Amino acid sequence: MIGVDILAAFELEINKINDTINKPLTDDSLYWLNQGVVKFVKDRFNGNAPKRTSYEQNEKRTRDLINLLKETTTSSDQFTYRLHKSYDEYKYSYPDDMMFVLNEDVVISDKDGGHEMDTCVFECTADSFMYRVNNKLTDFHYRFNRARPLRVRTKDGFRLLTDTNYKI
Repeated sequence: MIGVDILAAFELEINKINDTINKPLTDDSLYWLNQGVVKFVKDRFNGNAPKRTSYEQNEKRTRDLINLLKETTTSSDQFTYRLHKSYDEYKYSYPDDMMFVLNEDVVISDKDGGHEMDTCVFECTADSFMYRVNNKLTDFHYRFNRARPLRVRTKDGFRLLTDTNYKI
């Protein structure tokens, strides 16, 4: 089905396809169609559908949403070198068309660029990240060529924090 067919089917369902006086504006019809798509995606992704299964919990849910999956590689908008004594900060922006984040991976290396390693990030909140920075036993700290940067969400993206011994 193409967009015009969907629009015609929508107007047929609300019994306004041939009513030239009370027919809704095309923009109004498109608004409600788009709202229906967003609701469908969010219900299927979060598990609010009748079967209570969410994305990747079964084959049906995965097939419903797999065509919406988009992989994005993001580079740092801004690197703030040693703004703070105990960590370095990298700032990133999310894409405008992003709805949900499924996975966040980074490649870290020591400051010389050697010992590259793929790793995941550790999700922190704005009020709890400093505990992990100050606690020497957390995996935020670079030991044996391994570490996990901390991710703190911001208004339009996120910040990745590393200790001063490795970089992203």
